[in-house]
This record gives sequence, structure tokens and C-alpha cells, in this order.
Amino acid sequence: MIPDDLQDQAALYALDALEADESARFEETMRENAELRAMVREMRDASAGLAWSIPQSQPPATLKQRILADVALEKQGNAAPISASRQLNWIPWAIAALFLVFCGMLALDRARLERQLAELRRIDPLARATLVTLASPKGELGDAKVIVAWQPDQQSGVITIQNLPLLEKGRDYQLWTIDADHKDPISAGLIHLDPNGTARIRFKPTQRADQVKAFAISIEREGGGTKPEGPIILIGNA
Repeated sequence: MIPDDLQDQAALYALDALEADESARFEETMRENAELRAMVREMRDASAGLAWSIPQSQPPATLKQRILADVALEKQGNAAPISASRQLNWIPWAIAALFLVFCGMLALDRARLERQLAELRRIDPLARATLVTLASPKGELGDAKVIVAWQPDQQSGVITIQNLPLLEKGRDYQLWTIDADHKDPISAGLIHLDPNGTARIRFKPTQRADQVKAFAISIEREGGGTKPEGPIILIGNA
């Protein structure tokens, strides 16, 4: 899968928004990466398609004459201001230009989402993922947004986290899989957050879990353990 930073560069390259040296470096990388070349093609096709989908209209026939007249006045040092009506005539064209840029960005986002969906289908052709939302039992972490996408056929999943507080030194968050066939929760690994309290981690339980009932996150000593010893702060039923 293409790293996020290269995807961002691909988006800028497709819009011709990279500096000359950045563009040259990106093209060198692209020459060695067929998947990256395909992404750029898709982004350009998507943005071009949206551009052509906007209804075309011709500018007023008098627009060229107005522009030339304004330029002539400026060269002659004429201090007469451009009329308010002339200024207002530019507004629709400015709005159209901004709308075109906005549509281009939407096209790039759509292309990226389509590639991510294709990657998910490559990992699991049926894309049979169970989505589980985790929440704090007493509501003390109301700002935290935690979702687990569990793929039973693959015996793995992805956890996405936002707004989870960072822990003090010597403590770690640990993810647990609660399965009906096991007496104790199964460790699914430690969770290391980015400095802004976010994370996106692919996990795999240490034991097979065919009857998953829930997922939970606890606070453990640094390095975690084989069984939860600290408090469960987030839990969600599968």
C-alpha cells in the first residue's frame, strides 16, 4: 500500500501544485513504483471528469473589450475607478473557479477512498468486517472515538482511535478480545498513540477467537501483560 505522505504528494502532483524540484523528485519515485503511477492517473482522470461535468458557459462577448479598456486606463494613468457593475461582473467567474478547485479536491479524496476500499477487498475479498464502537463504561472519556473493524475470517482487525488521553510514563494501553470460548480476555497487543492522541493499528489476538463477544481497552503497566490487571476504560460489544 502506498504510504500516506506519497498519496499526498500524488494529489499535489496531479494538480501540478508541486515545486519544480519536488516534482522532479516525485517523478523519480514514480518511475520505480507502478502503483503510484496508477494512482496519479486515477486522480487526474477523476479531477478531469469532474471539471468536464460542470456546465460550460461562454463569457460575455463584451468581457474582452472591458478588460482591454481597463488596461488602457491603467496605462494612461487615468484615475477613474472601475465601476461597481464591472467589479460585480467578475464575481460569477471567480465563484466558478473556486468551485472547480473544490470539485478537484473532492475527486482526489474520492480516488483515495476508492484505493483504500480496494486494498481492504484485497486483504479480505468479501470485506466481511464487524464494526465495534468502544465507549467508557461511566462516560468519563466522552471525547474519545474508538472503532474496531474485526475480520473473523482473517483473525485480525484494525482499531482506529481519536482523542484518547496520553498516559504517564510506565503505563500502556492494551487491547483485549473477549471470546466466549476463553475464560480470560485474549491480548490483542499494546496501543501506542501519536502525540495528538490518535492511532490506527492492525492487530491480531494472541489466541484464536471464533466467538468474539466484545473488545476492551485497559490501562496496564508498561509492556502489558497476559491478563488485564488494570482498569478497563473502554469496551464495546461485538
